[in-house]
Amino acid sequence: MTDSSSHERFIRQALSCAQNAHQRTSPNPKVGCVIVRDGHLISEGVTQPVGGPHAEIVALQNAGDRAAGSTLYVTLEPCCHYGRTPPCTDAIIAAGIRRVVIGARDRNPRVDGGGISALRRAGIEVVTDVLTAECNRAHAPFFHFIEHGMPWTILKAAITIDGQIATENGDSKWITSEGARRDVHRTRARVDAVMVGGETARLDNPQLTVRLHDGTDPIRVILDSNLRLPHDGAWSGAGALIYCSPDASEDRKRAVQSTGSTVVPVSRNGVGLDLTEILHDLGSRGVVSLLVEGGGTLHAQLLTHRLVQAAQIYIAPRLLGQGRPLLNMASPERIADGWHLSQLSVRELGPDLCLEGLLEYPSMDSTQ
Repeated sequence: MTDSSSHERFIRQALSCAQNAHQRTSPNPKVGCVIVRDGHLISEGVTQPVGGPHAEIVALQNAGDRAAGSTLYVTLEPCCHYGRTPPCTDAIIAAGIRRVVIGARDRNPRVDGGGISALRRAGIEVVTDVLTAECNRAHAPFFHFIEHGMPWTILKAAITIDGQIATENGDSKWITSEGARRDVHRTRARVDAVMVGGETARLDNPQLTVRLHDGTDPIRVILDSNLRLPHDGAWSGAGALIYCSPDASEDRKRAVQSTGSTVVPVSRNGVGLDLTEILHDLGSRGVVSLLVEGGGTLHAQLLTHRLVQAAQIYIAPRLLGQGRPLLNMASPERIADGWHLSQLSVRELGPDLCLEGLLEYPSMDSTQ
């Protein structure tokens, strides 16, 4: 086996370790690491919840004395600065690692090549850019968070074949099968927060939990301009964030806060709350990834303001006719001015399909 194919094999192993781990690590990236000696895997590690050790430290601890003279494979450039934990580069150097193979360079300005330089100064061989595209995809939410100060936002919806998310009177339970709903809960277990609009919360009274999948519940985020929701809804309780207009009733604010939820006033922007301000606030709270399970109006506003990075659309073999659409907005004049999903994948979930992809927005200066 050539060095190149061997490097790819073990970076894939590191990616798999991270992808199969259930713990949340935000605001740190979920990094995977493996340590190899004489072509054999001797240990692996994944970044632990915030405040815990990074992937490299876990792998080094698992390897013990066997780490000396070995090769360390990691999906993201090791950190070289003090944060909640000491630099990973210091631990790698102290352990006597001979070579470090890195999938993607860290775009955090506090690292961004500094980890590579620190290792090379210590005499460690460093190989970079191995399966970079795959590692960049795995760490895309973290990169987006670092560059924009906002969470990587996924638009999720369950729709009929004719594009409806509910009947005309708002009934939506259940468009998709239980298998699809379990898959949604799997996604909830991986993101930091899940958001719905006020109308969705009123009609569906969603719990927004991961009760159909192993894991911990995400932060529940509700947009409710005038705080008209019942303050004891299924979504309420400690940790819930309720965004409202600055002029919402003080009595209603106190009623919501009495349940343990946090009320966050934000500016209005056009027809609703300022979504950019909300996403920046979530970013300031360490929310790196956000799943939006809203209605057609919220979906349309997010897309209009170019605030969605990915989509997860479940399609059920049903027809409803004129109900409530996925996007409650007028269409563009041209097909080319709509949104496109790239890097598309399709999965079968019983009778349903799940389409996942990255959002591509039309050119801002289109003149045709």
